[in-house]
Amino acid sequence: MLPQTPRHESKLTGWALSRLRPEYDDLIALSNTFGLPQHPIATAILGAAIVEHELEQLLRSKIKLKDDKTWELLVADKSFYSKIVIGYELGIYDQEMRSDLDIVRNIRNAFAHSKKLIQFDHPDVAAELRKATGSPIPKKHWEFASPDVTIHIYIALCFRLSRALMRLRRMKSTTSPYDFAKALLSGKTTRP
Repeated sequence: MLPQTPRHESKLTGWALSRLRPEYDDLIALSNTFGLPQHPIATAILGAAIVEHELEQLLRSKIKLKDDKTWELLVADKSFYSKIVIGYELGIYDQEMRSDLDIVRNIRNAFAHSKKLIQFDHPDVAAELRKATGSPIPKKHWEFASPDVTIHIYIALCFRLSRALMRLRRMKSTTSPYDFAKALLSGKTTRP
């Protein structure tokens, strides 16, 4: 007979797993698997997970809160989209970075919610990647981009954004908890 879980202990859900804070070793292991020969769905989701983690760490560093419980209450039900908008509304980064973050989010959503197996050279995915700033491929050559090339462009975009978010985290904060609360309640953090 399997041991019973006491009523006061909850089972881990997908949401609960997404709230666990990774240790440094976890991030290194995740980064090492990112880009290995694997299914494009895994690459799309892992890349976005790394970027979203760095975005959340950036927001947390810019908002002076006393404890983890308060932070969890503020971001528990916030989506990747909401976190992107909050950072932009607080003036932590510019429209260009917000657009690139949205590209990663849109590509992650396309892979996560597609009912068909898609690749990074799918016309809709490639069109999103073409919008990214600093693309290594001139726009006129995108029609010749293979899945191997487009997946590497996505990986490069995710790493570039992660590094940029880390650099922003190290900068001196000017955001107050009041500004964060105002951004949360402004209505701009809900999907249009």
